[in-house]
Amino acid sequence: MSATPSPVSSAAGPVRARQLWQDMAPDMVDRERMLRVVAVTETHAECVVERDNRPGMAGRKARPLALKRFTTSAFRLIEDAVDDADQILYARFLAALTGVQGTNPSPVEYATAALRVHNELTAEAAKAHH
Repeated sequence: MSATPSPVSSAAGPVRARQLWQDMAPDMVDRERMLRVVAVTETHAECVVERDNRPGMAGRKARPLALKRFTTSAFRLIEDAVDDADQILYARFLAALTGVQGTNPSPVEYATAALRVHNELTAEAAKAHH
Protein backbone atom coordinates (compact mmCIF):
# COMPACT_ATOMS: atom_id res chain seq x y z
CA MET A 1 0.00 0.00 0.00
CA SER A 2 1.20 3.50 -0.71
CA ALA A 3 -0.01 7.06 -0.49
CA THR A 4 0.83 7.77 -4.12
CA PRO A 5 -2.00 8.53 -6.52
CA SER A 6 -3.66 5.53 -8.11
CA PRO A 7 -3.31 4.75 -11.82
CA VAL A 8 -7.12 4.80 -12.05
CA SER A 9 -8.64 8.27 -11.99
CA SER A 10 -12.11 9.18 -10.89
CA ALA A 11 -14.02 12.09 -12.38
CA ALA A 12 -12.36 14.12 -9.60
CA GLY A 13 -8.83 12.85 -10.40
CA PRO A 14 -6.73 10.03 -8.97
CA VAL A 15 -7.93 8.19 -5.89
CA ARG A 16 -5.51 9.06 -3.07
CA ALA A 17 -5.04 8.32 0.61
CA ARG A 18 -6.81 10.79 2.94
CA GLN A 19 -9.67 11.50 0.52
CA LEU A 20 -13.23 11.31 1.86
CA TRP A 21 -15.87 9.74 -0.40
CA GLN A 22 -19.63 9.43 0.03
CA ASP A 23 -21.08 6.03 -0.82
CA MET A 24 -23.88 6.81 -3.29
CA ALA A 25 -25.43 3.32 -3.36
CA PRO A 26 -29.21 3.63 -2.98
CA ASP A 27 -29.17 1.91 0.43
CA MET A 28 -26.24 4.02 1.66
CA VAL A 29 -27.25 7.57 0.68
CA ASP A 30 -29.83 7.87 3.47
CA ARG A 31 -27.25 6.53 5.93
CA GLU A 32 -24.82 9.29 4.86
CA ARG A 33 -22.04 6.70 4.71
CA MET A 34 -18.62 8.34 4.25
CA LEU A 35 -15.43 6.41 3.57
CA ARG A 36 -11.91 7.74 4.22
CA VAL A 37 -9.23 6.25 1.94
CA VAL A 38 -6.32 5.11 4.10
CA ALA A 39 -4.20 3.34 1.46
CA VAL A 40 -4.18 2.70 -2.29
CA THR A 41 -2.75 -0.19 -4.35
CA GLU A 42 -2.70 -0.50 -8.14
CA THR A 43 -6.23 -1.91 -8.12
CA HIS A 44 -7.93 -1.22 -4.78
CA ALA A 45 -8.48 1.38 -2.09
CA GLU A 46 -8.53 0.48 1.58
CA CYS A 47 -11.06 2.59 3.46
CA VAL A 48 -12.34 3.21 6.95
CA VAL A 49 -15.97 4.14 7.59
CA GLU A 50 -15.72 7.70 8.86
CA ARG A 51 -19.45 8.30 9.11
CA ASP A 52 -22.50 6.09 8.93
CA ASN A 53 -25.89 6.73 10.53
CA ARG A 54 -26.16 3.01 11.34
CA PRO A 55 -24.91 2.57 14.93
CA GLY A 56 -21.57 0.83 15.31
CA MET A 57 -20.42 1.26 11.72
CA ALA A 58 -18.21 4.35 12.09
CA GLY A 59 -14.57 3.45 12.60
CA ARG A 60 -14.84 0.05 10.97
CA LYS A 61 -12.56 -0.97 8.14
CA ALA A 62 -14.50 -1.41 4.89
CA ARG A 63 -13.68 -4.21 2.49
CA PRO A 64 -11.13 -3.17 -0.17
CA LEU A 65 -12.87 -1.29 -2.98
CA ALA A 66 -11.90 -1.61 -6.63
CA LEU A 67 -10.54 1.70 -7.89
CA LYS A 68 -12.72 1.37 -10.99
CA ARG A 69 -15.80 1.89 -8.76
CA PHE A 70 -14.63 5.45 -8.04
CA THR A 71 -14.93 6.30 -11.76
CA THR A 72 -18.68 5.62 -11.63
CA SER A 73 -21.53 7.35 -9.86
CA ALA A 74 -21.14 4.84 -6.99
CA PHE A 75 -19.04 7.37 -5.05
CA ARG A 76 -18.84 11.15 -4.77
CA LEU A 77 -15.68 12.93 -3.64
CA ILE A 78 -16.46 15.01 -0.55
CA GLU A 79 -12.98 16.04 0.58
CA ASP A 80 -9.77 15.80 -1.42
CA ALA A 81 -6.41 15.02 0.10
CA VAL A 82 -4.02 17.92 0.53
CA ASP A 83 -0.28 17.87 0.90
CA ASP A 84 1.56 19.51 3.79
CA ALA A 85 2.33 22.71 1.86
CA ASP A 86 -1.36 23.12 0.97
CA GLN A 87 -2.30 22.48 4.59
CA ILE A 88 -0.03 25.32 5.75
CA LEU A 89 -1.53 27.70 3.18
CA TYR A 90 -5.03 26.64 4.17
CA ALA A 91 -4.24 27.36 7.83
CA ARG A 92 -3.01 30.86 6.96
CA PHE A 93 -6.12 31.68 4.95
CA LEU A 94 -8.38 30.17 7.60
CA ALA A 95 -6.69 32.22 10.32
CA ALA A 96 -7.17 35.39 8.27
CA LEU A 97 -10.85 34.64 7.63
CA THR A 98 -11.61 33.73 11.24
CA GLY A 99 -9.83 36.91 12.30
CA VAL A 100 -12.46 39.05 10.57
CA GLN A 101 -14.22 40.90 13.39
CA GLY A 102 -17.82 41.93 13.84
CA THR A 103 -21.16 40.30 14.41
CA ASN A 104 -22.06 40.23 10.72
CA PRO A 105 -18.93 40.58 8.53
CA SER A 106 -19.49 41.34 4.87
CA PRO A 107 -18.13 39.31 1.95
CA VAL A 108 -15.85 42.28 1.19
CA GLU A 109 -14.23 41.98 4.63
CA TYR A 110 -13.57 38.28 4.06
CA ALA A 111 -12.20 38.96 0.57
CA THR A 112 -9.92 41.69 1.96
CA ALA A 113 -8.55 39.29 4.59
CA ALA A 114 -7.88 36.64 1.92
CA LEU A 115 -6.27 39.22 -0.37
CA ARG A 116 -3.99 40.35 2.46
CA VAL A 117 -2.74 36.76 2.92
CA HIS A 118 -2.33 36.38 -0.85
CA ASN A 119 -0.23 39.56 -0.98
CA GLU A 120 1.90 38.36 1.96
CA LEU A 121 2.51 35.03 0.23
CA THR A 122 3.41 36.77 -3.04
CA ALA A 123 5.89 39.03 -1.22
CA GLU A 124 7.42 36.04 0.60
CA ALA A 125 7.81 34.14 -2.69
CA ALA A 126 9.45 37.17 -4.33
CA LYS A 127 11.92 37.47 -1.42
CA ALA A 128 12.77 33.79 -1.65
CA HIS A 129 13.69 34.13 -5.34
CA HIS A 130 16.09 37.05 -4.80
